[in-house]
Amino acid sequence: MGQDDAIDADVKVNQQFWLDYNFSKSTKENRDISTQIGYRKITPQVYDRFLGISTVNFNNTSQNKFLSLFKSFHLGAGAIYTINHNENDNFELRLLQGVRFNITTLKLFTFNNYIRLEERLQTSFTNGWSIGYRLRYKLSTAISWENHLLKFTEGFYFPLEAEVFFNLKKASRFNDLLRLSPGIGYKSKTGWRFETFVIFNRTKNITETNNTSSDFILRIRIRDERKKKVENSAPVQSVGDDSN
Repeated sequence: MGQDDAIDADVKVNQQFWLDYNFSKSTKENRDISTQIGYRKITPQVYDRFLGISTVNFNNTSQNKFLSLFKSFHLGAGAIYTINHNENDNFELRLLQGVRFNITTLKLFTFNNYIRLEERLQTSFTNGWSIGYRLRYKLSTAISWENHLLKFTEGFYFPLEAEVFFNLKKASRFNDLLRLSPGIGYKSKTGWRFETFVIFNRTKNITETNNTSSDFILRIRIRDERKKKVENSAPVQSVGDDSN
């Protein structure tokens, strides 16, 4: 059994820990900048990952009947460095373009729909660069503790997220397939949010030879929105939500 084979035997099912700090600042009435700084660790000892991604979010103010269906547009870029145990490290440059729209299907809930296209340039520092293209679709909502409404000023709430990934051209590593993210959060009056998620994630190509694996993830996310004035900014993800 080779080295990668031994790792693969361990990562068919694994545990991960994610820690994120997200902060947003409104630069104009209809525009803000969101930044995510994050750390990922996978157990058994497979990798440690560090990431930083920023997104410019534009609220849609169009009066056109069709265009007004889209609440906001997003452009971003970032870098992800993965320290792999027992094999070469991986560095990724990522560009992204996204759009958000809402569908109110139930009286008490608004479902946020977020579609994003990503261009992923990766290198392991041995064979040059490879490029992959990925489309992501996230459906999310939040339920507050007291009044079951999405909009509130402070208190506990329950964020619920489901995301699917379409790898139009697979990157050489880390191709996610499905992510389910129930969680609990608290919003303060001053603009801080503290969130904890328990995530199920299905992915491919954690190692060079690994096909698929199931990930069980504990995620802690701190969001600083004290300087944010734009209401309809991108869902924090994932550059967010950007795990892989």
